[in-house]
Amino acid sequence: GAPGDPLGTQLFALAGVQPPSEASFQPAFKRWFEEEHFPHMSSKLQRELVSRARTKGFFSGLSSQVKKWAMANTDVRLQAEVWHAYFAQHAPPQFSAYGCVRIATANLGSVAHPCWVKFWGYPQGDRGQWTVSPFSSTDPDIAAILDELDGRGGMTALLSAA
Repeated sequence: GAPGDPLGTQLFALAGVQPPSEASFQPAFKRWFEEEHFPHMSSKLQRELVSRARTKGFFSGLSSQVKKWAMANTDVRLQAEVWHAYFAQHAPPQFSAYGCVRIATANLGSVAHPCWVKFWGYPQGDRGQWTVSPFSSTDPDIAAILDELDGRGGMTALLSAA
């Protein structure tokens, strides 16, 4: 291990066991986000947009209706890719290593209402194995995410991240 690595990480490295690389996290995170996280997030987004369209004034409600229509008429895989890119750009993961385990912490919420999700990376093959910590909540405040998105320019900000 490098001189700044924790002692446990250095000892495992001497034994030939190293945590997965930070680079190996991105493909694992993208797959998890698109296949497991986004289907739940998508249904919550749609419910929130319907609620906003009903309760806001004409122009704000119209904006929510347009967003809802765009989500309903766009391929789910494309939506997942765009949202993944948005979070990757605005909240890149932070990494730490303990022994042979690397931990990636990602905010899947907003800055005002974060939803910190930890992923544990274990040595396995050349890429490692990444899994969501069973102690992490993956249920962000959707209203806060949409408010933050609106503050960054709305759909334009979302699409420019992709």
